Formats: sequence, structure tokens, C-alpha cells
Amino acid sequence: MRLHSLRDRALYVTPIRLGLGLAGVAVARLAGAPAAGSLLAFAGGAFVTVFTLYNDPRARFLPRREPEPAPAGAPVAGRLRQAFAATLPSTAGVSVLAAISLGFQPTLAALLGGVSAGLGLAGGLYALRADPSLYVDPRSGVVYRR
Repeated sequence: MRLHSLRDRALYVTPIRLGLGLAGVAVARLAGAPAAGSLLAFAGGAFVTVFTLYNDPRARFLPRREPEPAPAGAPVAGRLRQAFAATLPSTAGVSVLAAISLGFQPTLAALLGGVSAGLGLAGGLYALRADPSLYVDPRSGVVYRR
């Protein structure tokens, strides 16, 4: 078992998501998307993603469990491992879809770039308020307090 810090994981993946989002809109422009359309799609994708993540009504129905005490001697994953583990499946999936859409609808790639940037922005905002003593085992999903 290798633990991941909930706060650090969200913080470390933020630049990856923002970079992929900006790359998505830049490549969409190079592929022929109109400037105004691609920027509006990017901004709209980012806004809707952040808004949805912070106002998800399903969160009220999730069971709230107290974190368990962390196992003694459980190692914490390094920064890169935490960041890249956090990209799966959401960031990787959005990026693959954006790459596929470049060939037939570049404005859609800009929108998906905005979704990726929105994921990064929401993760960065979460990292600012997350409890630094909370860790998760990504394989089981169990949350621990250290």
C-alpha cells in the first residue's frame, strides 16, 4: 500500500491539467478553429466544469465516513506518482477525446481543453482548502488520517 495525500495530489496535477487545457486550445487554433469560437468554447468548458464540480448535488447523498488511522509505516507516494495517478481516467480521457476531435471539429478540441483546464482549476481550489492530514489508498479508496 502506498498512500497519496489528498491535498498534494490535487495540487500536483493542477499544472498538468492547466497545461493540457491551454495546449488543447492552442492546437485547436492551429487546426483551423476560429479565434472567437475557440476562446468562447475554452472559457465555457472551463466555467461549466468548475461550476459543476462545486455544485454537484450527488455529493449530498454520498455516505460520510470518518477517516481511519493511517497504518504505521505506510509509505507516501512521490510527487510525480501522485500527479500522474490523478490524471487517470479523467484528464487522460478528456485529452484523448480532444486529440481525436482535432481532425473533424477543432472547436470541440478547444471546448475539451477548457474542460481539462476547469478540472485543473477546481483541483487547485480544492487543494487550498483540503485537510493536509488526509491520505487515500488509491487502490481501495479508503481515506486515512495521519
